[in-house]
Amino acid sequence: MKTLFKTFLVLGVILVGGALLLGWGMVHLLGDVPGVHLTVDGEEVILSGMGLADAFGAGIGLIVALVVLCLVVPLVLLLGLGLPLLILGAVALVALAALASVGAVVGSPLLVIGLVVWLLVRDKPRKAPRAQSAAAPSAPALGSSPAEPSLHA
Repeated sequence: MKTLFKTFLVLGVILVGGALLLGWGMVHLLGDVPGVHLTVDGEEVILSGMGLADAFGAGIGLIVALVVLCLVVPLVLLLGLGLPLLILGAVALVALAALASVGAVVGSPLLVIGLVVWLLVRDKPRKAPRAQSAAAPSAPALGSSPAEPSLHA
């Protein structure tokens, strides 16, 4: 299982890196093609004219987006989906235990009667008499095993 997890982790990192390289290449290569424009919220984004402050702001925005995707989304899914399902399972387990305990209390007279009937009706194992028990076979002599033929006359 550990090897499978490591394999999937390495493949995931490779795929993320490949997607990052393809996205970077597409933005930079298509940005130089005439007639292709990147538009965000109705405004055209010019990547070649981006200054140091704009690049720094874009980097900070990407880091914040990555933190949100890696931390906030899993926590929201865990607390928003996992916790209610865990509570629902615990409530169902308590209800099932209560139902089983009530059934045991209500059905206890029937269980006792059933146990007595079963003890009376069942077949008792019979013991073999001691006189008829077979004696243990004696140990074979040295050098004479059934697998090896003997040359003694």
